[in-house]
Amino acid sequence: MKHLQLTNYLILDNQQLCLVDQRTGNQVGLSFAESAVLHHLVVSQHDICTKDELLAVGWPERVVAPSSLIQCISTLRKKLEAYPEFNLKTVARRGYQLVIAEDSAPLPIAETECDEPLLANHAMARVWQRARRGLLFSVVLVSALALVMVVVVPRIHASNSVKDWLWLESGDLAIGNGIGQVDVLASPAGNGAQLLRWQRHFSGNSSAHPLLSDYRAFALTDGQTDSIAICPDYGNGCPGKDIVNISFPATEKINMDLPLFFELAKIMEQRIRYNRIELPVIPYSQGELTEHMYSADLYFPRNDKLLVRVDHNISVVYKDDSQGLFFASFCVTDQDCKTSPIKYDFEGEFVRFDANIGEQHVDVFKVITSSRNLHKPEVVTPAALPFYRELRRQSLSDDALYFYRFYQDEHSAAWVIPFYGHTMAWMKQSTMSM
Repeated sequence: MKHLQLTNYLILDNQQLCLVDQRTGNQVGLSFAESAVLHHLVVSQHDICTKDELLAVGWPERVVAPSSLIQCISTLRKKLEAYPEFNLKTVARRGYQLVIAEDSAPLPIAETECDEPLLANHAMARVWQRARRGLLFSVVLVSALALVMVVVVPRIHASNSVKDWLWLESGDLAIGNGIGQVDVLASPAGNGAQLLRWQRHFSGNSSAHPLLSDYRAFALTDGQTDSIAICPDYGNGCPGKDIVNISFPATEKINMDLPLFFELAKIMEQRIRYNRIELPVIPYSQGELTEHMYSADLYFPRNDKLLVRVDHNISVVYKDDSQGLFFASFCVTDQDCKTSPIKYDFEGEFVRFDANIGEQHVDVFKVITSSRNLHKPEVVTPAALPFYRELRRQSLSDDALYFYRFYQDEHSAAWVIPFYGHTMAWMKQSTMSM
């Protein structure tokens, strides 16, 4: 069951893990455990649900401390504060009980458990319920739809969608003595950019031998940062080796010394490697599980500043085709090791959406985090300070994070990641069965 009508206007969407207020269209994000526990409390309305019962529902096939349920209930109460008709009670030594005021409750739960589209307001919801009972089904439903003409379907919040993103240009870019094809993607804030925006950073750089041969690249601008992800020796796909990800400030030309850059990058990758992917504890048991792992090095060259490198990893474990667990980590260092490592990681649950930018398919991962951890460094150089501020800001927020995967082959995948605005990252891909 994907949708559960809680009141005349409030829907619990188990697929997207959120509450949907049909009066306003507002959504309240939920974790997997919060959604499962709330669903069980609703269908068991007025009954007392034991703690063991709710632990089994919220964390299936996983042993967790009772404090996990206490925290879950506390968070649910905060998220339900805007809806006073909900009364989530603690029954001493027995468990929890949910009571919904009768004047706001929908028809009996068995009547409203369905996968039909979510309707825009409570008046329409009543029409739908009557129609399901067989009362003038055709006349009532058609008339109501003609009046309302609004259907709320599962969607990405407009501010985080890709509907306004554009593929601006496809053309050749010269890097050293190498030339490769680049496709340029822009968010609404970066619309109007041209390929010359990236070419200016590489102009005047040449060497006796191509530094990058037969490459394929994707570029992205969001108005703040112009990033480019390059895969050398691209044939029918990316072999996943020697990938280069570089981000430039949108308002400044960087004087790139390519031979020096590649030399520094090689040294930094061999010398500094802090992120290690560890197998997470998976609360799902559906036969053999596979962890999909992605890793990349992102470089942020700036004039007269130390070269900053971000070691970035993503780990995805699917519960099914549209949801599962999401882990990510970032580690920021500079070329001289003056910045002690800035480490940041988070984990949570994702819902995957299908979207399109032009004619290109995009997998959108909406991540609701359960924990965010920033390990503060002892020393931060001026070059690394903007990235520390970015990670510090993100660590203090509880907003959903959106990752966009728009290219994937056997060995690699290209992502737009929510770092320093939006950043392009072509990442090496590997899998591990568990």
